[in-house]
Amino acid sequence: MGLALGTFEFGSALSARRVFELLDTFHDLGGRVLDTAPTYGPTASGPRAEQLIGRWLATTGARMYTVTKAGLAPARPGQADLRPEQLIRSAEQSAQRLGAPPAALVLHRDDPAVPVGEVADALQHLIDTGTIQAAGASNWTTARLHAWCTHSAGAGRTGPRITQPLWSLARRTAPCPEPWLTEADPEHLAFAEQYGLTVMPYRTLAAGYLADRHSGRHHAHHTTTYDTLGNAGRRVRLRAAARRLGISGTALALAYLRSATRAHVVPVIGPTSIRQLTSVMTDTGRAGRLSPDLCAHLAGNEA
Repeated sequence: MGLALGTFEFGSALSARRVFELLDTFHDLGGRVLDTAPTYGPTASGPRAEQLIGRWLATTGARMYTVTKAGLAPARPGQADLRPEQLIRSAEQSAQRLGAPPAALVLHRDDPAVPVGEVADALQHLIDTGTIQAAGASNWTTARLHAWCTHSAGAGRTGPRITQPLWSLARRTAPCPEPWLTEADPEHLAFAEQYGLTVMPYRTLAAGYLADRHSGRHHAHHTTTYDTLGNAGRRVRLRAAARRLGISGTALALAYLRSATRAHVVPVIGPTSIRQLTSVMTDTGRAGRLSPDLCAHLAGNEA
């Protein structure tokens, strides 16, 4: 299917029972990629997402490509902690909670003050010891990713395999809230294609702005981040095209991301019900790859 199941609410807004139902359904429908982090599923007693995934993996024996993260303190969402010892400790703890080495460790934020060589050496150590299988970065600029690739090539290190930018059909307002989040742009996508990085975008439905239905709990975020005439036009075109194709607007918005670049794209989704999950996976599979003309129509040229 080429979709990743996001787990931010696993164990917090979603009970353990619902989590296991979602994981069962995702796996049964062909889903094989999980996106998590040691900070996901926040509760008063601590985050629970990785722990619940580990329990499910141990119980079912399912083989999944699990992507987790490191380098973020929840109290400081705009800052990173890329000290090598901290990255190594975080990865080892994630592997213990998951019950197996994660397929990839993604750096949750960047700190340009930390030399990229120090970060690359720490991640190479984790790969060499079998703690992780691959590495990547979330919210890293194209320039920093390029520096990482250049360093790794010159030092005989394993470079990044994944980039996780914020990306959806809708465009954020400028200046935008959460300026520490890096959004995909044509340069970033071209870089990913050139270096063979998998693009795993998050907030792929603009925090629900592009969804067919949403609870309204992100209304304030929509107002500050996505409420523009351009985005309203994109949403109208998206829903009209989805009706013509006989699929959901949600699925078409995801198919757009997989079709708007030649890089390999695995959008992260965050359904909270079995109905939502089944619908989006089924419809996204039916949508296939969109034509360049349809992608251009959906994106439009409004600001």
